[in-house]
Amino acid sequence: MDEGDWNKNKLIGNIAENIVEMMINSMPDWKCNKFGVETHIRDIKDLVRKSKNPIAIKIRKMPDFVAFNEKTGETLFIEVKYSSNFDRKNYFIEYLENYNKYWKGTKLIIVRSKKPHFLYIDLEKIKNSMRKIKAVDEGWRTTWDFREIEQDIKDLFPDLKDEYIEEAISRLKT
Repeated sequence: MDEGDWNKNKLIGNIAENIVEMMINSMPDWKCNKFGVETHIRDIKDLVRKSKNPIAIKIRKMPDFVAFNEKTGETLFIEVKYSSNFDRKNYFIEYLENYNKYWKGTKLIIVRSKKPHFLYIDLEKIKNSMRKIKAVDEGWRTTWDFREIEQDIKDLFPDLKDEYIEEAISRLKT
């Protein structure tokens, strides 16, 4: 992937994260806080970038957000991924197993430009049978088929109002 593609993908991923953060914060009892390594001190980010140390790997694999429900005390780790894959299978997400290894309870929210726009996956429900590994020019590529465990974002956040979902969808199209 060249630098232009990487920058474009990073921008789209950041937009997806911002949209999910806005949706969670739109609910009166929920507070969404940035958590991923990208939001921490540059020195730490640079130190852990290439380290093989288990603690450094855990820091690198931090989910994007921690969401708190101030009324119920529920706390969720949230990882957000944008997917341009429209057939709802074969999501290309490397290192997915690390979230369960280092950050049990992480919920993956998949943001898509096509319906359904917002899906969530409880990563504790993933199975190895959902993973496909195939050879590509640059090595190996891991993809996932989550159709049997994917759920609508309103299953995770029942208080999320349709008007905020519609606003989020309109942001995806701009």
